[in-house]
Amino acid sequence: MSLAATQSLSKDCATDVDTNLRVFDLRAADLNKSEFSVAGLTLPAERKLTVSHDVGKAGEQRHLIRIDETVVDALLVPATVSVYTVIVRPSNTAVTNALVIELINMLTDFLIEGGANANVTKVLNNEV
Repeated sequence: MSLAATQSLSKDCATDVDTNLRVFDLRAADLNKSEFSVAGLTLPAERKLTVSHDVGKAGEQRHLIRIDETVVDALLVPATVSVYTVIVRPSNTAVTNALVIELINMLTDFLIEGGANANVTKVLNNEV
């Protein structure tokens, strides 16, 4: 099964209701990688979503989900920020999809703790 040609992602704190959506349209796809972008932006501004798959040296599956956003400051200097998650799954059959999903849910819960992205703010402020 492949990803849909359009990905609508909420810019708001994670909830069960998608609001304030940003729509990424499929730009390119091959066997192991799909790239999506937001239409209508003036270069060098860009918003990109990438999903890719690879096999590591020890045979583990590596899955990358990445969002990049390039913005331009008042002096017209572009800057790109990237946020991504890499899932590294060993070939051991004890690591099930259910276990990986639990870990992703736990990571999401950590990031949005308190409902206002409290731990994301703490991480961005270099708190440990």
